[in-house]
Amino acid sequence: MLDTLKFVRGAVAAKDFVPALTHFQIANGFIKGYNGSIGLCSPIELDLDVKPRAAQFIKAIQTCKSTVQLSLTTNGRLSIKSGAFKAFINCIEEDFPDIKPSGEVVQLDGKLLRAIKVLNKFIAEDASRPWARGILFRGPSAFATNNIVILEYWLGYNFPIEVNIPKAAIQEMVRINEEPTHLQMDETSVTFHYSGDRWLKTQIYTTEWPDLSKALGRECNPTPLPEGFFEALESLVPFVDEFSSLYLSNNKLSTGTIEESGFSVEVPGIVSESRFNIKHMQLLDGVAKLIDLTLHPSPCLFFGDNVRGAIVGMREVVALK
Repeated sequence: MLDTLKFVRGAVAAKDFVPALTHFQIANGFIKGYNGSIGLCSPIELDLDVKPRAAQFIKAIQTCKSTVQLSLTTNGRLSIKSGAFKAFINCIEEDFPDIKPSGEVVQLDGKLLRAIKVLNKFIAEDASRPWARGILFRGPSAFATNNIVILEYWLGYNFPIEVNIPKAAIQEMVRINEEPTHLQMDETSVTFHYSGDRWLKTQIYTTEWPDLSKALGRECNPTPLPEGFFEALESLVPFVDEFSSLYLSNNKLSTGTIEESGFSVEVPGIVSESRFNIKHMQLLDGVAKLIDLTLHPSPCLFFGDNVRGAIVGMREVVALK
């Protein structure tokens, strides 16, 4: 049962503005959770019709060390017994949202999990650009951007639908860590199905994105990132200024522009003068293998396994003297 609860736990609201959103629905051999934007459902070996408080239910089951017995009390609580341990979980009687898969069934013939794991950390947090708060699947590619870095992942096949999946749902799919078998999509949502009659349903965002080919399709001359580049970044993180400034110049990464001051690491192979936010540059670790830093202050293009992208630098570059 604990594995079942682990699957659905991500669809529980943190705040109790709508009581049903902080409770599970158990009925007809299934357990559902819904937080207002994401719904998760899984079969459960429990012949009860009850809506227990989700957080209490999960903690109680986690505490059980032996055979678990569940039943309803006369006052409507869910009784849990396991050895000497007993728990009584508060339940509600309010209607649970009618969340279920909808739309035409579409089979998934290619891999999806690897793409969303790579793209996940590039999704924007900026609420003013809701289109950028998800991953866009379009044709043979999937896209993500935090408005500083753009990343395109080549899927190796044409994705069967065009859809923009919100970050919250992407993070749940990464947590589940399984390949979905097929999907369903309607005008406002998409449902990903998993083996064993489990599913995740999420609202979707607009697919009206800017023309990314303008940023990603420019001519460039990328070269391999120098050996030890990302290790050098890590060593400088504690010393950057309030803008997280990283300066690249003269075979060196540094936190400032004045020689014999601040902090720096020698990295042979850095020949162009540029400035970036060090946190944004760190996002390329494990993703970028080639980059054209000479394009700065225009976005610098980079490439890796099944990916290409662009990173926007910071202006006011002054060469170390």
